[in-house]
Amino acid sequence: MATKLQERATAFMDANPVFRRDEFATAMDLPGDSAPVGRLLRKHVASERLTRLRRGVYASLPNRSAPGRMSLPDYVLASRYRPDGVLGYHTGLRLFGMQYSVFISEVQVISNGPAGFAKTPFGRCRFVKPHRALVDAGKTDFLTVRKEPAGIPVRVTAFERTLVDVLHRPGRSCGRDEVIDALATAPYILRSFDPGKVADYVELLGIRSLAGVVGWWLESWRSELDVPEPVLDRLRAMLPDWNSYWLRARPGRATLVRPWRVYVPTDDVDPTCQGFPPHEWPRRQWQ
Repeated sequence: MATKLQERATAFMDANPVFRRDEFATAMDLPGDSAPVGRLLRKHVASERLTRLRRGVYASLPNRSAPGRMSLPDYVLASRYRPDGVLGYHTGLRLFGMQYSVFISEVQVISNGPAGFAKTPFGRCRFVKPHRALVDAGKTDFLTVRKEPAGIPVRVTAFERTLVDVLHRPGRSCGRDEVIDALATAPYILRSFDPGKVADYVELLGIRSLAGVVGWWLESWRSELDVPEPVLDRLRAMLPDWNSYWLRARPGRATLVRPWRVYVPTDDVDPTCQGFPPHEWPRRQWQ
Protein backbone atom coordinates (compact mmCIF):
# COMPACT_ATOMS: atom_id res chain seq x y z
CA MET A 1 0.00 0.00 0.00
CA ALA A 2 2.80 2.37 0.95
CA THR A 3 4.63 1.60 -2.28
CA LYS A 4 1.56 2.33 -4.38
CA LEU A 5 1.00 5.60 -2.52
CA GLN A 6 4.62 6.57 -3.13
CA GLU A 7 4.31 5.77 -6.83
CA ARG A 8 1.18 7.90 -7.11
CA ALA A 9 2.89 10.73 -5.28
CA THR A 10 5.89 10.60 -7.60
CA ALA A 11 3.66 10.57 -10.69
CA PHE A 12 1.69 13.54 -9.35
CA MET A 13 4.83 15.59 -8.64
CA ASP A 14 6.22 14.82 -12.08
CA ALA A 15 2.97 16.06 -13.68
CA ASN A 16 2.43 19.07 -11.39
CA PRO A 17 5.47 21.31 -10.92
CA VAL A 18 3.54 23.51 -8.47
CA PHE A 19 0.52 22.50 -6.42
CA ARG A 20 -1.48 23.00 -3.26
CA ARG A 21 -1.71 20.47 -0.44
CA ASP A 22 -5.43 19.93 -1.09
CA GLU A 23 -4.70 19.11 -4.76
CA PHE A 24 -2.05 16.60 -3.69
CA ALA A 25 -4.39 15.00 -1.14
CA THR A 26 -7.16 14.66 -3.73
CA ALA A 27 -4.76 12.90 -6.09
CA MET A 28 -3.83 10.52 -3.25
CA ASP A 29 -7.51 9.89 -2.41
CA LEU A 30 -6.84 11.07 1.14
CA PRO A 31 -8.32 13.86 3.31
CA GLY A 32 -6.30 17.05 3.05
CA ASP A 33 -5.50 17.15 6.76
CA SER A 34 -4.63 13.46 7.08
CA ALA A 35 -1.34 12.33 8.63
CA PRO A 36 -0.20 10.29 5.59
CA VAL A 37 -0.41 13.39 3.38
CA GLY A 38 1.68 15.37 5.83
CA ARG A 39 4.26 12.60 6.11
CA LEU A 40 4.59 12.25 2.34
CA LEU A 41 5.07 15.96 1.84
CA ARG A 42 7.60 16.26 4.68
CA LYS A 43 9.53 13.30 3.33
CA HIS A 44 9.85 14.82 -0.13
CA VAL A 45 10.77 18.23 1.25
CA ALA A 46 13.51 16.60 3.34
CA SER A 47 14.82 14.75 0.28
CA GLU A 48 14.75 18.02 -1.72
CA ARG A 49 12.26 16.61 -4.17
CA LEU A 50 9.87 19.37 -3.10
CA THR A 51 10.31 22.88 -1.84
CA ARG A 52 7.70 24.60 0.32
CA LEU A 53 6.80 27.97 -1.15
CA ARG A 54 4.41 28.91 1.63
CA ARG A 55 1.98 27.13 3.89
CA GLY A 56 0.15 24.49 1.86
CA VAL A 57 1.90 25.33 -1.44
CA TYR A 58 4.76 23.30 -2.89
CA ALA A 59 6.96 23.28 -5.96
CA SER A 60 8.36 20.09 -7.39
CA LEU A 61 12.09 20.32 -7.98
CA PRO A 62 13.68 18.79 -11.07
CA ASN A 63 14.30 15.08 -10.82
CA ARG A 64 18.06 14.60 -10.77
CA SER A 65 17.69 11.41 -12.77
CA ALA A 66 15.70 13.23 -15.45
CA PRO A 67 17.21 16.73 -15.82
CA GLY A 68 15.82 19.37 -18.12
CA ARG A 69 12.79 20.89 -16.42
CA MET A 70 13.08 24.62 -16.65
CA SER A 71 12.39 26.89 -13.69
CA LEU A 72 8.82 28.13 -13.55
CA PRO A 73 7.77 31.75 -14.12
CA ASP A 74 6.94 33.64 -10.94
CA TYR A 75 3.29 34.08 -11.92
CA VAL A 76 2.81 30.33 -12.31
CA LEU A 77 3.99 29.82 -8.73
CA ALA A 78 1.84 32.69 -7.45
CA SER A 79 -1.23 31.33 -9.22
CA ARG A 80 -1.36 28.52 -6.64
CA TYR A 81 -1.00 30.71 -3.56
CA ARG A 82 -4.77 31.05 -3.12
CA PRO A 83 -7.39 28.43 -4.11
CA ASP A 84 -9.47 31.14 -5.78
CA GLY A 85 -6.50 33.12 -7.10
CA VAL A 86 -6.78 34.85 -10.48
CA LEU A 87 -3.78 36.62 -11.99
CA GLY A 88 -4.58 40.19 -12.93
CA TYR A 89 -3.53 43.84 -13.21
CA HIS A 90 0.07 44.12 -14.46
CA THR A 91 0.55 40.35 -14.29
CA GLY A 92 -2.45 40.07 -16.61
CA LEU A 93 -0.72 42.40 -19.07
CA ARG A 94 2.39 40.23 -18.88
CA LEU A 95 0.43 37.12 -19.78
CA PHE A 96 -0.94 38.91 -22.85
CA GLY A 97 2.59 39.90 -23.86
CA MET A 98 2.30 43.57 -22.92
CA GLN A 99 4.91 44.06 -20.22
CA TYR A 100 6.88 47.23 -21.00
CA SER A 101 9.52 47.26 -18.26
CA VAL A 102 11.90 44.31 -18.10
CA PHE A 103 12.46 44.26 -14.33
CA ILE A 104 9.19 43.88 -12.46
CA SER A 105 9.42 41.80 -9.28
CA GLU A 106 5.78 41.86 -8.20
CA VAL A 107 2.95 39.51 -9.13
CA GLN A 108 -0.70 40.53 -8.60
CA VAL A 109 -3.26 37.90 -7.57
CA ILE A 110 -6.98 38.70 -7.20
CA SER A 111 -8.52 36.73 -4.34
CA ASN A 112 -11.37 36.91 -1.86
CA GLY A 113 -8.87 36.24 0.92
CA PRO A 114 -7.05 38.95 2.92
CA ALA A 115 -5.47 41.74 0.87
CA GLY A 116 -1.80 42.49 1.35
CA PHE A 117 1.67 41.39 0.37
CA ALA A 118 3.65 38.18 0.74
CA LYS A 119 7.37 37.67 0.36
CA THR A 120 8.11 34.82 -2.01
CA PRO A 121 11.19 33.10 -3.46
CA PHE A 122 10.72 35.17 -6.63
CA GLY A 123 9.99 38.59 -5.12
CA ARG A 124 6.71 40.04 -3.88
CA CYS A 125 3.18 38.78 -4.36
CA ARG A 126 0.36 41.28 -3.98
CA PHE A 127 -3.10 40.01 -3.09
CA VAL A 128 -5.99 42.24 -4.21
CA LYS A 129 -9.63 41.74 -3.34
CA PRO A 130 -12.12 41.78 -6.23
CA HIS A 131 -14.20 44.93 -6.52
CA ARG A 132 -17.19 45.08 -4.18
CA ALA A 133 -19.60 45.29 -7.13
CA LEU A 134 -18.37 41.91 -8.38
CA VAL A 135 -18.69 40.36 -4.94
CA ASP A 136 -22.22 41.72 -4.47
CA ALA A 137 -23.26 40.44 -7.90
CA GLY A 138 -21.66 37.04 -7.31
CA LYS A 139 -19.48 37.58 -10.39
CA THR A 140 -15.91 37.61 -9.09
CA ASP A 141 -14.98 35.34 -12.02
CA PHE A 142 -16.43 37.75 -14.58
CA LEU A 143 -14.23 37.91 -17.68
CA THR A 144 -11.59 35.43 -16.54
CA VAL A 145 -9.88 32.99 -18.88
CA ARG A 146 -7.44 30.10 -18.69
CA LYS A 147 -3.99 30.31 -20.21
CA GLU A 148 -1.17 27.78 -20.18
CA PRO A 149 2.20 29.49 -19.86
CA ALA A 150 4.96 26.88 -19.59
CA GLY A 151 2.23 24.29 -20.26
CA ILE A 152 0.64 24.82 -16.84
CA PRO A 153 -2.96 26.10 -16.67
CA VAL A 154 -3.53 29.34 -14.75
CA ARG A 155 -6.51 31.65 -14.43
CA VAL A 156 -6.11 35.26 -15.52
CA THR A 157 -8.44 38.18 -16.13
CA ALA A 158 -9.33 38.53 -19.81
CA PHE A 159 -7.68 41.47 -21.55
CA GLU A 160 -10.97 43.40 -21.64
CA ARG A 161 -11.16 43.25 -17.83
CA THR A 162 -7.41 43.77 -17.38
CA LEU A 163 -7.61 46.95 -19.48
CA VAL A 164 -10.26 48.44 -17.20
CA ASP A 165 -8.52 47.32 -14.01
CA VAL A 166 -5.13 48.83 -14.86
CA LEU A 167 -6.69 52.14 -15.92
CA HIS A 168 -8.76 52.11 -12.74
CA ARG A 169 -5.87 51.27 -10.40
CA PRO A 170 -2.50 52.04 -12.04
CA GLY A 171 -0.87 51.96 -8.59
CA ARG A 172 -1.66 48.24 -8.44
CA SER A 173 -0.17 47.80 -11.89
CA CYS A 174 3.39 49.09 -11.42
CA GLY A 175 2.50 52.73 -12.05
CA ARG A 176 0.97 55.07 -14.62
CA ASP A 177 3.93 55.11 -17.02
CA GLU A 178 4.10 51.32 -17.12
CA VAL A 179 0.34 51.08 -17.74
CA ILE A 180 0.25 53.62 -20.57
CA ASP A 181 3.35 52.25 -22.29
CA ALA A 182 2.28 48.62 -21.94
CA LEU A 183 -1.23 49.32 -23.23
CA ALA A 184 0.23 51.15 -26.23
CA THR A 185 1.38 47.77 -27.54
CA ALA A 186 -2.09 46.20 -27.28
CA PRO A 187 -3.38 47.08 -30.78
CA TYR A 188 -0.33 45.42 -32.33
CA ILE A 189 -0.30 42.29 -30.15
CA LEU A 190 -3.94 41.32 -29.52
CA ARG A 191 -5.31 38.53 -31.65
CA SER A 192 -8.88 39.23 -30.58
CA PHE A 193 -10.60 42.03 -28.71
CA ASP A 194 -14.25 42.63 -27.88
CA PRO A 195 -14.93 46.28 -26.98
CA GLY A 196 -18.46 45.33 -25.94
CA LYS A 197 -17.06 43.28 -23.07
CA VAL A 198 -15.15 46.33 -21.87
CA ALA A 199 -18.42 48.26 -21.67
CA ASP A 200 -20.07 45.27 -19.95
CA TYR A 201 -17.42 45.31 -17.23
CA VAL A 202 -17.53 49.07 -16.68
CA GLU A 203 -21.32 48.91 -16.38
CA LEU A 204 -21.05 46.04 -13.91
CA LEU A 205 -18.61 48.00 -11.74
CA GLY A 206 -20.96 50.99 -11.89
CA ILE A 207 -18.22 53.63 -11.53
CA ARG A 208 -19.40 56.52 -13.68
CA SER A 209 -16.12 58.42 -13.85
CA LEU A 210 -14.28 55.24 -14.82
CA ALA A 211 -16.34 55.22 -18.01
CA GLY A 212 -14.58 58.47 -18.91
CA VAL A 213 -11.00 57.24 -18.74
CA VAL A 214 -11.89 53.94 -20.42
CA GLY A 215 -13.82 55.76 -23.15
CA TRP A 216 -10.89 58.12 -23.70
CA TRP A 217 -8.49 55.22 -24.16
CA LEU A 218 -10.81 53.27 -26.46
CA GLU A 219 -11.52 56.28 -28.64
CA SER A 220 -7.79 57.04 -28.90
CA TRP A 221 -7.29 53.58 -30.41
CA ARG A 222 -10.65 53.39 -32.13
CA SER A 223 -9.46 52.67 -35.67
CA GLU A 224 -6.75 50.20 -34.63
CA LEU A 225 -9.08 48.19 -32.37
CA ASP A 226 -12.27 48.56 -34.45
CA VAL A 227 -14.23 50.10 -31.58
CA PRO A 228 -17.85 50.60 -32.75
CA GLU A 229 -19.77 53.78 -31.97
CA PRO A 230 -22.48 51.96 -29.94
CA VAL A 231 -19.83 50.86 -27.43
CA LEU A 232 -18.62 54.43 -27.01
CA ASP A 233 -22.24 55.54 -26.66
CA ARG A 234 -22.74 53.08 -23.78
CA LEU A 235 -19.78 54.60 -21.97
CA ARG A 236 -20.92 58.15 -22.69
CA ALA A 237 -24.29 57.31 -21.14
CA MET A 238 -22.50 56.57 -17.87
CA LEU A 239 -20.49 59.79 -17.67
CA PRO A 240 -21.02 61.89 -14.53
CA ASP A 241 -21.85 65.59 -14.55
CA TRP A 242 -18.39 66.51 -13.25
CA ASN A 243 -14.80 66.26 -14.46
CA SER A 244 -12.56 63.79 -12.64
CA TYR A 245 -8.82 63.19 -12.40
CA TRP A 246 -7.34 59.90 -13.55
CA LEU A 247 -3.94 58.22 -13.97
CA ARG A 248 -2.49 60.28 -11.11
CA ALA A 249 -3.22 63.54 -12.88
CA ARG A 250 -2.89 66.64 -10.69
CA PRO A 251 -4.21 70.20 -11.00
CA GLY A 252 -1.76 72.28 -13.00
CA ARG A 253 -0.21 69.19 -14.57
CA ALA A 254 -3.20 67.75 -16.37
CA THR A 255 -5.23 68.30 -19.51
CA LEU A 256 -9.01 68.08 -19.66
CA VAL A 257 -10.36 65.67 -22.28
CA ARG A 258 -13.69 67.45 -22.57
CA PRO A 259 -15.70 64.79 -24.47
CA TRP A 260 -14.98 62.29 -21.69
CA ARG A 261 -14.93 64.67 -18.72
CA VAL A 262 -11.59 63.43 -17.47
CA TYR A 263 -8.31 65.09 -16.61
CA VAL A 264 -5.30 62.99 -17.61
CA PRO A 265 -1.58 63.80 -17.32
CA THR A 266 -0.62 66.14 -20.13
CA ASP A 267 2.07 63.75 -21.39
CA ASP A 268 -0.57 61.07 -21.88
CA VAL A 269 -3.36 63.02 -23.56
CA ASP A 270 -2.66 61.09 -26.74
CA PRO A 271 -1.60 57.60 -25.61
CA THR A 272 -0.77 56.61 -29.19
CA CYS A 273 2.14 59.06 -29.56
CA GLN A 274 4.37 58.56 -26.55
CA GLY A 275 7.47 60.73 -26.53
CA PHE A 276 6.27 63.34 -29.03
CA PRO A 277 5.65 66.96 -28.00
CA PRO A 278 2.06 68.22 -28.47
CA HIS A 279 2.76 70.16 -31.67
CA GLU A 280 4.02 66.96 -33.32
CA TRP A 281 0.99 64.81 -32.44
CA PRO A 282 -0.45 63.53 -35.75
CA ARG A 283 -3.79 62.66 -34.13
CA ARG A 284 -6.64 64.87 -32.92
CA GLN A 285 -6.15 67.45 -30.21
CA TRP A 286 -8.60 67.26 -27.30
CA GLN A 287 -10.04 70.76 -26.97
